[in-house]
Amino acid sequence: MDGSSFDLVLWLIILTLFSYLSQEMQILRAISEIETYIAFFKSTRDKAVNVLVSQFKRYSGDGSKEFEAQLERRLSSLIETYIIFPVDLDPFGIVKKIKHVLRTGEERIEKEVAALARNASPADVQNLANLVEVARELNIIYKLVNHYYLIARKFKSLWLILQLNAQMPFVLEEVKAVEGALESFSKGLPIGDSAGPFVASLLVRRYKGTYIEPVKDTYVSKINVENRNVYVVRAKGPGGTTGRLEEAVAWVLSREKASLMISIDAALKYEGEESGLVAHGFGIAMGGVGVERFEIEELAAKHGIPTYAVLIKMSEAEALSTMTEKVYRGTLQAVDIVTDLIRQYPENSTIIVLGVGNTLGVPA
Repeated sequence: MDGSSFDLVLWLIILTLFSYLSQEMQILRAISEIETYIAFFKSTRDKAVNVLVSQFKRYSGDGSKEFEAQLERRLSSLIETYIIFPVDLDPFGIVKKIKHVLRTGEERIEKEVAALARNASPADVQNLANLVEVARELNIIYKLVNHYYLIARKFKSLWLILQLNAQMPFVLEEVKAVEGALESFSKGLPIGDSAGPFVASLLVRRYKGTYIEPVKDTYVSKINVENRNVYVVRAKGPGGTTGRLEEAVAWVLSREKASLMISIDAALKYEGEESGLVAHGFGIAMGGVGVERFEIEELAAKHGIPTYAVLIKMSEAEALSTMTEKVYRGTLQAVDIVTDLIRQYPENSTIIVLGVGNTLGVPA
């Protein structure tokens, strides 16, 4: 073999070795980054559990070690509880089935929480139930990410590891957003998602309305806005609940014929958009699984009611953490926008205003 052939073979060997080592280093770097993320997710989950336990101890009235051990066991059971959605092979009637399962889960968790926190008020029970949901969400995220990571390590799959690593910044944003809810739910402070009920509350205060509670955990207030009859519907506060808006809307429509329905809710902003920006839309602004939204849309279509939406933009972290000044300014702007929309309709019209969102920290 002459010198040029030897150099070529040596070059190919070095290139192959370099390619192999480069890939191995890439895998090791990705693994190291994923493990760092997983450690953070685990610590965040543990922090949520510790906050949850301390809050329950505060309301339990029993500081014995036996009770603490029992408390930790029952809270672990609540955190590991899952919602099993109905079979949707035949989609007919699926919404009612989902609603039944969700209602059953909510009521059962609230009963468990009330039994553990005997000295808690109804509003405190709702806040504690929300804390359980926060801890459960963080627990699911940690376990899911760890599951995919262990699968990727088990099969030594470069592509699984790289795909998982690419998703970590997005998961991190969600975890930080959920973590931000711990302080708010512990202290009962309004969060960004409370923007809809907050706007409804400001509207009722401006026109000196009073509330009634025709359905569970839901307020309705009839106010007069320049000779227009306005029914303001929002969840009951200051406990953290989203109420049963669809049942309240049905209650109103069984008594009045509405000319317009306006919903106000928080909406996720795009990166680069300013928080607190108020946007307009058509339809029912409402997140979640979609059961309540489906039933309200059915009612609006049945009665031929135009639907208008007012959206207050914010990030996911802002939606779950204590309300910021920018979001607060957006709610003040939204009140004026809703009032202007009401004024566009003739006098003696009946209008329904829905303050959609969690009423944490928003009193009557």
